[in-house]
Amino acid sequence: MKKTTKALSSIFVASSLLFTSVSFENQVAHAVTSSEVTNSYSELVSGQSFTVLDGLREKHNLTFKDVSIEDNKVKLLFNYSSRSIIKEGFLNTNVYTYSNDLNKVDSFSENVKYVNSKSIEITLDTAQIKKNDGYIYLDFGASNKQDDFNSYLTKKFKVKLTEQIDIPEEPSTEEPTTEVPTTEGPTNEAPTTEEPTNETPKDGPGSIVVNNESMSPYYSKQPTGFSSYDESFIQQSLKSFKSSKPMMIDKNFELTEEELNTRNLRPNTSIMPSISKYEIGDQKSFITVNMEGNSERDEYTRATLQYKGSKALVWVADPNVTRADAEKLGREFDNNIAPLIHENFGEESDLDGNGKVNILLFDIKDGFGVTSNGYVGGYFHGRDLKPEMRGSNKMEIFYMDTYPSMGYPANAPKDITKIYSTVAHEFQHMVNFNAKHIEQSSGMDTYLNEAFSMAAEHIYNGPIQDRIDYYNNSRSIQNGHSLTYWTNAGDTLSNYSLSYLFGQYLNEQAGIGDKIYKEVIAYDGDTTDALQHVIHKYVSPTKSVGQFMTDFRIALIKKDKSGQYSLGNESEFQYIKTPYANSIPRGLYPQASVALRTDDVSLFQAPINKGEDIRYEVVPD
Repeated sequence: MKKTTKALSSIFVASSLLFTSVSFENQVAHAVTSSEVTNSYSELVSGQSFTVLDGLREKHNLTFKDVSIEDNKVKLLFNYSSRSIIKEGFLNTNVYTYSNDLNKVDSFSENVKYVNSKSIEITLDTAQIKKNDGYIYLDFGASNKQDDFNSYLTKKFKVKLTEQIDIPEEPSTEEPTTEVPTTEGPTNEAPTTEEPTNETPKDGPGSIVVNNESMSPYYSKQPTGFSSYDESFIQQSLKSFKSSKPMMIDKNFELTEEELNTRNLRPNTSIMPSISKYEIGDQKSFITVNMEGNSERDEYTRATLQYKGSKALVWVADPNVTRADAEKLGREFDNNIAPLIHENFGEESDLDGNGKVNILLFDIKDGFGVTSNGYVGGYFHGRDLKPEMRGSNKMEIFYMDTYPSMGYPANAPKDITKIYSTVAHEFQHMVNFNAKHIEQSSGMDTYLNEAFSMAAEHIYNGPIQDRIDYYNNSRSIQNGHSLTYWTNAGDTLSNYSLSYLFGQYLNEQAGIGDKIYKEVIAYDGDTTDALQHVIHKYVSPTKSVGQFMTDFRIALIKKDKSGQYSLGNESEFQYIKTPYANSIPRGLYPQASVALRTDDVSLFQAPINKGEDIRYEVVPD
């Protein structure tokens, strides 16, 4: 990290400063002190990793590697990594020692805007840290400016210095105690058996959750009962969200009932069995979808086979993607992504009889940078497994975007690793289609199918911060966005956020880990029946799907780390901040919900003229 305050030739990112046994020429004093000022700093140990979030909630990952002492300088080596496409470009660090107060001794700033991974070093003169309490204190932040810190995102650590330096302790003047040890016998008093109360507080601040628990497939509203109600008890908290970075979706191509009833491919009967005979360097044209503007139209994309592995065939139609990139992706799919999806979701079809999955890499035409700030990161199209459908490629195939998915802006280096989690996302769609459409002839609702694909991303790469951020700032969610009704024409990003969080809530509440996804997919029935099956089996034998979804909305407010209102104990879920509405709408669609904030829950009374599926829940602080 390039230093911005002094002419010290060093770079810095830190995870742990666990010093080896060394002796400084200018001895480092170790005063024995403690202060509330330092309580917010957690101690790091060697090998520990941590993540710094920038203002866009993008991840900057840091891991300590080595420490050495040379010529009165402390040198620390770290690894930096980030898969983020769009991130704020400066990783900033302030360094302090403590002697009666925190004293800033240095600051560092490293430009990581287009950096995927690198080794980073910090160098400090031992003279800079002579006065200390035995620790170095470090503040880490990431921003679009040098030396800039977002206070609520700043990570604080303290790292222990060597104990090699001996500082004589002042002799104690405290008189030795002569107090006789107590001889009091054990008490025979019975321990209290009072049960903890579950009574909900009747007054004080809190939230009110309003949810339409209907699972009806028909998109019609039910009245909330608030057409003429005094809403003066509601705190006003209107929020407005404008994305400052491109947001990714994967395009949903819904097949009609007629299309779903067309013939599936069958093993060894494909009209294009020669696909398995293609070799590295061979070319082929694929039917792809141009999504520029507000229309969809088929066109041909010619690509070259650049990898042929045990499971993957990687085709490339972007000159900026090399054969080495394709090989790297193909090996990751064969060795890690495919086994992960097989274990947690199920198996793909092999309807063209070649045992392979085709992955086409190209710049998906989605209007990015021209008509849209969003982009399509990839897609799977069920028609490819329906040979009689117009536009079918008649094979197992999904389509991956190269720009901006692999690097932004256009002149940024392409990084194939940035699409790995999206590959897992699209492969889940293929596996899901095989189980629900081909084997069961039933299907899965889009909101849950997308929840499972984002669960695949979560399993592969951890919590998806973009989805949490969008939930926190969505005007649509604030005003009552439906969890179950998916629309490609409205605020689709709110759908993604709600679906992602619901998938994690289902995982946590079922209590069987990631296996829950495969169990839901394997259940031969419609989406609501499959959810009802696992809720009755693992959560409660009497709870309906609608009630479970209301509990989910409460969990988004309470954010418990365990129990009925928990999405899991990942730290990212503690950043969830439900956007509160300013008023209660007159009606709510099925599984649409609003949350309201009030200073005194005792002022609230649920109206009696509400729809039969409208549920009100008071959530005290």
